[in-house]
Amino acid sequence: MNIPLVLETDTVSYIIGDNAIEKSVNKFRQFKRIIVITDDNVEKYCLPVFRKKLSSIEIDGIITIISGEENKSIHQLIYIWNELTRLNAGRDDLIVNLGGGVLTDIAGMAAATFKRGLQFMNFPTTLLGMVDAAIGGKTGIDFARFKNQVGLFVNPTCVIADPVFLSTLEEIHWHSGFAEVMKYGLIMDRELWQKLEGKNYHEVEDWNNVIIKAARDKIDIVRFDVLEKGIRKNLNFGHTIGHALESFYLKSGNPVTHGMAIAAGMICETWLSSKIYSIECTCLESIVKMIDKNFSRFNFTENDIPRIMQLMKQDKKIRKNKQNFSLLRKIGKAVHEVEVDNNLIIQSLEFYINRKSIIS
Repeated sequence: MNIPLVLETDTVSYIIGDNAIEKSVNKFRQFKRIIVITDDNVEKYCLPVFRKKLSSIEIDGIITIISGEENKSIHQLIYIWNELTRLNAGRDDLIVNLGGGVLTDIAGMAAATFKRGLQFMNFPTTLLGMVDAAIGGKTGIDFARFKNQVGLFVNPTCVIADPVFLSTLEEIHWHSGFAEVMKYGLIMDRELWQKLEGKNYHEVEDWNNVIIKAARDKIDIVRFDVLEKGIRKNLNFGHTIGHALESFYLKSGNPVTHGMAIAAGMICETWLSSKIYSIECTCLESIVKMIDKNFSRFNFTENDIPRIMQLMKQDKKIRKNKQNFSLLRKIGKAVHEVEVDNNLIIQSLEFYINRKSIIS
């Protein structure tokens, strides 16, 4: 039987891997009541698993929101606050955020702001949540259809990431999480990249250890840079262009998953890395080939690029009107706060749409 990773930091407890849920039972004992926030999909497919594995823990209230990035809004946040008020939630209670990245973002923000802060745990149910969204204390909502425009940093008391939930995932959500797993390999973990390279995510073996490794990579960064003042910015590789693309498709009424957008962003930003840091041509080819093996290209055109560039101006990483990127020096090594000229950014988007997939 696999033993989960148990890691205690100054502010957060982590239990990650097979049987993590059962291992977490003692974390609930100190709280007066347990209130679960989930979404309509997770309530149907994952809440029964959660209840079964924690049968000794009584749930005192369930708040269910509508799933989907398009619903990560102020309206749903207000709904959660109203439900917490109806349940008379107080500071002796624990909020359990059960769901993917959208859920833990908005529910974490709700818990952190209600009565100036209730304690909460994150139980991610998607691959994206387990290796990225549930770790690091970022909470928030989309606003005016801009990605994560309003939010705050606040850590959960605990993150419990158990792969048992992954059997409920649709293929599109495996996709989304796999982009972030690849990102860790590219920015800091060459061994992980070598483990994945050349594979479609269906071909990856031993997901338990892959999840533990990727999650540990993120934990190792965020525990030393909680507020994203330094090295944590490396995690933004693929996200500057990726978030603009995500907002572009959200505004078009044809939303795409976070991972699909980040995969596209990583192609563009790998190209930028090749121009600015002269990473070997073979690295550019191998990275693009790996992404193309797992993600289809978007079909935006050169006429859409000005709009995408405009959306990029809303990026939180802009300083003094300068567009800052996290880029690759080589596979396994990233650098942050790299100013990139607008013309070069445009060329990277042109590279993306004009270069056909290079899968052999």
